[in-house]
Amino acid sequence: MTPHPAPVDAWLLPPDIPRPTTFEHTAAGTVTLRYPKSDHHLAHSLITALRDSRTNLATLATADLIDLLGCVGERFSRTIDDAAIAEIAANSGLTRPMTREVVTGMAASWTSEALDRLVRAEFPDPRVLDGFVTEGDRAVRAAAPGVTLHFGAGSVPGVTVTSLLRALLVKSPVLVKPGAGDAALTTRFALELHRADPRIEAALAVLYWPGGAPAWQTWERELLTRADQVVVYGGDDTIESLRSRTPASTRLIEHPHRIGAAIVNPVAAPGAAAAAARAVSLFDQKGCVSTHLVLLLGDRSEARRWCERLAEHLRRFAATHPAAPLSPGESSALHQLRGRLAMRAAAAEDLGIWSPAETGWTVALAPADQFEPTGGRTAWVVPVSDHGACLQILAPLSPVLQTVGLAGVHDDDRESLAEALFTVGATRIVPLDEVPFPHSDWLHDGSRPLGELVRWSEVRSPGERDVGQESVGVFSTGS
Repeated sequence: MTPHPAPVDAWLLPPDIPRPTTFEHTAAGTVTLRYPKSDHHLAHSLITALRDSRTNLATLATADLIDLLGCVGERFSRTIDDAAIAEIAANSGLTRPMTREVVTGMAASWTSEALDRLVRAEFPDPRVLDGFVTEGDRAVRAAAPGVTLHFGAGSVPGVTVTSLLRALLVKSPVLVKPGAGDAALTTRFALELHRADPRIEAALAVLYWPGGAPAWQTWERELLTRADQVVVYGGDDTIESLRSRTPASTRLIEHPHRIGAAIVNPVAAPGAAAAAARAVSLFDQKGCVSTHLVLLLGDRSEARRWCERLAEHLRRFAATHPAAPLSPGESSALHQLRGRLAMRAAAAEDLGIWSPAETGWTVALAPADQFEPTGGRTAWVVPVSDHGACLQILAPLSPVLQTVGLAGVHDDDRESLAEALFTVGATRIVPLDEVPFPHSDWLHDGSRPLGELVRWSEVRSPGERDVGQESVGVFSTGS
């Protein structure tokens, strides 16, 4: 009989916290995660220890902190072996080739160069993270407000690592709850950070627990009450639940479900089908940047020819990066979608479907009003006459729209199109081949990823005031 693999530890605590002695287990992918049992006393002591670690963390100059974190990221990417990839793949549900592609792509934003670029994009003088810096007639300072509690999503491995690195860059101690599918990678990376410097070791904790479970309600209430800010990645239900339980005094930073689209001129971009296939396939279409909808500038016949090319590129990509098995619910939804499209395509010339049996991808040529972001590497292609038609189709998607990839858009049109896309909700507009992996300094969901974690303070000298400003007296009530 083949022995069951050992459970994967989904926890890592600072050194001064007593080691837990009782554990729970849960299945995630094809691995079993092990994590400490719920204990609200641990929640109290953990937040207290993390808050106390802030003093020593602050002694790291920002330039040194960038080098420290970046060196860990570079070493992790360089040394990750097949056994680690296998464990991360088994935990996430992605196939091993896809896992390696995803981890490699995500790790590009964990290097010293990438982290320095991120910090300088938001803080032209990074010393404001170390102390007050004179700026004109005032001195300014930026700092994170204490302990940051992160709720990570489990759909794409690496997102949680990126999130915790951002908090550490602004010198905020971090407690991370990874999503169940991202626990193996997050814990491995955090362990490397622990080994790198005792100040980081004291300021970083990773702990998985089943979010929202009745036995963990007291635990979560303790953490949400005591944390200084909360960062959450997840679906609408997760975010609404945390929003209802987070105190008004605690900053809540939300990154909900998003989808991506593409605008393609196939004549001007003959290679766009390959880029679109990669944008659809990477992350098995579970990433917030994943492309679901392709708006193709051309008529129906051109769109049909392009769909055939896209299907061929999806087939090729799947040969080297197979799709992971779908959950029963995902499989049922995709099966029903394919059935409906096949029936409609048989009765209407303006519809088409490319989805050979036993394949993990689908191309649908169908009207925009029938669009369903089902997942499962499903590319929904809609022929359009011009950019104005694109905007009409994208406008109803504004609440969930994030990334729009462009291919074959002329330089003369790019600025005006970008302005129009911004008005319908797009927060990231990039070349189609750059869709899967954003630059480290991207404006995440339209916000500055470090800026949303910090608060600012200013100091002004006595007597300084704007020209023409009237003297303002100080008054109190009850006088």
